[in-house]
Formats: sequence, structure tokens, C-alpha cells
Amino acid sequence: MTPRALQRRLERLALQNEAAIASDKRFFERFPDRRYRVRLASASEVETTSLLTGLVPAPSSRLFAAVFMVSPGVRQRAMLYGAAENAGRLDGLGEAEARALYDRHARSNPQFREIERATVAAFGDGGAG
Repeated sequence: MTPRALQRRLERLALQNEAAIASDKRFFERFPDRRYRVRLASASEVETTSLLTGLVPAPSSRLFAAVFMVSPGVRQRAMLYGAAENAGRLDGLGEAEARALYDRHARSNPQFREIERATVAAFGDGGAG
């Protein structure tokens, strides 16, 4: 795929991901005490991750989105591969577990952590300490 074709495809996928973004927004509105969430990645997130990294989930794994609410209206997502059987237990995943998964990804990726720091500096930390 040419760089221009890749850019066009990524732009289309970003538009297709609006439903997942809206779902994250609704989650944090329903649970104002939460800052972290883990959910199954949307089809557009799976394709975007595959295009950007070259990685494709194995049949026994799924891509998950660990979402950090930086402040109301500002969220950052970490994309994580995990066992497919874990998909069913995400609804009951608590704040501490969701944060631990997000932090595990951030610790292993210094560039991601730097983007997170810049986002928090620009948009506040939503009351986090």
C-alpha cells in the first residue's frame, strides 16, 4: 500500500471508529468515578493497529482497548492483545484492573508514556493524583 493510500485508509477507519469513541464517552459519563476502562477493540481499531504495526491477532487472541480518561472529553487508548476467553469478563473489570492493564502497556512503551504525559499536561489530569 502506498503511503498516500495508507493515509486515506487510516482516515476512513478513524471515521468508522466514531461508535467506539462514543461508547467510551458514554461509559465515563455513566461512571463518573472511573478513569480507566478496558473493552474489546472495534473492527476499525483492529484494522488500524494491524496497518500501523503489521501485527494481526492470532485466532486465540483478541485486541483490546485500554482507555484512560485524561479529563472529561479527552481520552487516550492503549491497544493490547489478550486471550480471546477474556473478552467475556470485561464488563466486570474494575478500575484497578483496568488501570493496571493500561499502565502495563504504558510502562513497556516509553513513546506512548511520553504522549500520555504531553496529553495530561495539555488537557489536565481530570482530578487524578
